[in-house]
Amino acid sequence: GSVKSSSGVEEYDMGIFGESYQTGPLSQKMYDALMTAASKRFPPGQEIPSELLDVYMTYAMDMTAREATKAALDTNGLDMAEPEQSITTGEDGLWGNIANVQLIDLETGEIEEEEYTSFQEAVEKGDWEPGQTFNFVVRNVPASTKDIDISQLLSALDPEGALRAEAKDKGMTMPDEDVESLLALGNDCERRCELSPREANDESSVFSGKMGVRGYSVISRSDLLQDSMNRDGTENRATLMHTMDALVSHSCLIVDLSDGGTSYQSTMALSKMWEATSTFFTAIDENPELETSTLPSMDVAEGAGSRHAVVGYASYKDGDMRFVETRFKRGGKAVMMPAEVETILGADSIQSIAESFDAMVGVGKDVVRIATAASSMEVDAFVERKKSSSSNQPSGYMEEDEEMPFISGLSLEDAVTTGLVEGIEEIDDEDNWDYEPSENELTLASIRASEAAIRLADELIDDSNPLKAESIEALESTAVGEGSVSMSPHRLCRYSNTQQKEEVMDEVFGAHTDTTFVTLIPAASVSGLEVYDEDAAVWFRPELMARKHWEAERRERGEDPSALTETIQIAAGDDETEEVVIPWHARYLIVMPGELLQLTSRNEIPAAVHRVVAAREGQSRLSAPVLLRARTGIKMNVERYFGNLDVAGPLLMECQGIPMEDL
Repeated sequence: GSVKSSSGVEEYDMGIFGESYQTGPLSQKMYDALMTAASKRFPPGQEIPSELLDVYMTYAMDMTAREATKAALDTNGLDMAEPEQSITTGEDGLWGNIANVQLIDLETGEIEEEEYTSFQEAVEKGDWEPGQTFNFVVRNVPASTKDIDISQLLSALDPEGALRAEAKDKGMTMPDEDVESLLALGNDCERRCELSPREANDESSVFSGKMGVRGYSVISRSDLLQDSMNRDGTENRATLMHTMDALVSHSCLIVDLSDGGTSYQSTMALSKMWEATSTFFTAIDENPELETSTLPSMDVAEGAGSRHAVVGYASYKDGDMRFVETRFKRGGKAVMMPAEVETILGADSIQSIAESFDAMVGVGKDVVRIATAASSMEVDAFVERKKSSSSNQPSGYMEEDEEMPFISGLSLEDAVTTGLVEGIEEIDDEDNWDYEPSENELTLASIRASEAAIRLADELIDDSNPLKAESIEALESTAVGEGSVSMSPHRLCRYSNTQQKEEVMDEVFGAHTDTTFVTLIPAASVSGLEVYDEDAAVWFRPELMARKHWEAERRERGEDPSALTETIQIAAGDDETEEVVIPWHARYLIVMPGELLQLTSRNEIPAAVHRVVAAREGQSRLSAPVLLRARTGIKMNVERYFGNLDVAGPLLMECQGIPMEDL
């Protein structure tokens, strides 16, 4: 029998047969250890008092019984809990209540007739001696179900390894294996999509996150900036933990672009972008001929330099899913492709979309930087343990003539010179991989990881800007050129479900992952985006969490939480201001990890499985995601972006020297 507590710990009654758990030999070892320790407390030649001998013998029986009980629990898939207050008796510090002690005769091996109510009774009567086997009953033992060891479970299900071998032949990984190849990564994403539930719920019953829980909470835009890093150039721990928790456990990070209503530049850009998106689809509804006579169908963008860079308009599912794929040309002025979109929207709207693109991309690059640096630090990729065989510099360290990027106005060299951190002492033993780095070494490693992650974000992520001159010079031997059009599209979408039955929710865009570093989705007025929450194992609708954040903030200010807009004052010239009305959702941006971030985070952050479900009552959902992809013309340089090659792992090393286009 068992009694269950509110914490999930249950109390068990157990009968232990000493022969099965070797209580005799174990008790002798316990007693000998106790006597060795006790003898040191008395001068040489002085005997240990007899009353203490009884205590040590009782301890030996009790300690032996506890170990035997733990072993019995283990065979039944249970772990003994730490002694706390008993659920049934209220007593403190007991691992169980002993009863019905039986001794085994040392000569015959038979159970002796007399039973004892405790170990102390058996000792005080002089009937037990160390090394003698005993049986006992113990009651109220606190224990909980053991965590399942997935490797042991798979071994039990597949003892001969046939399933594991079959999975390897197909480029798949078992649940207890790391993703070690690009093929396995792709298969992992496909598997997780296939395993996600197909059922959908409406807003009243769908999971909307947990208020006040770090991974679900909304983070301020300014917390992600490089300016918010520590003064020595390391990442801010609170921001890092929030970002990683959100991406790893819940598949998305929700960002408040307005910093709690204190900065509206990015929010205004998104507000104008939403106006342009609405104008675009309204124009198509009012002039259906635009679909056929004006807007081009999907095709490779001229000058893109990649077959993957397509632009154009598409309509699927009888018009329930419509979107236009746009891209910006590199350079100063906002030139969008396809050019026909400007015919419908006008130059001002195109400029507003370009500004929203820049605002979102900035967030995306910061998130990738933080996540990549954190994953590198997790494996000590920039901790210098030994010299490189081909250089006098530590492995992964930058050459002296290579320009050091600045972080918050302080470079790695400045950090050492100013004394904020000390230099690393050289390790004499080149094979000493058990070496524990000092706090200063870890700080320097963190700086290097952050600097490498900044290089990755600037050089690999296509933000539609040309590569910086210093990057072009540093990458001269590995760059293969890039096109004049960005690889990161700004997609304007409208999702409907005109065929939906009232009682049934439907997937408009089924479960999938994106081939991006991150996918940036501005929160929409009509919720419908769902990400599969890896921690809660349910579909999570982040737009509803953003709405809860908005309502909570307005309640704190004594304002109407049901309001759908807010009015702000902006400068209008000549010391004048004007009022601007901004929709609530223009403040929020949802960041979802893609397959490239799964790669650069060393498989720590899984690509988000996500989908779009239709709204009820004929509502359409507008969306305007930016899919932040890689520059095609750069080859992967693992050491430059991820540090020590010895800890890079097979997944990253497979990418070494491969153009990002092919990845």
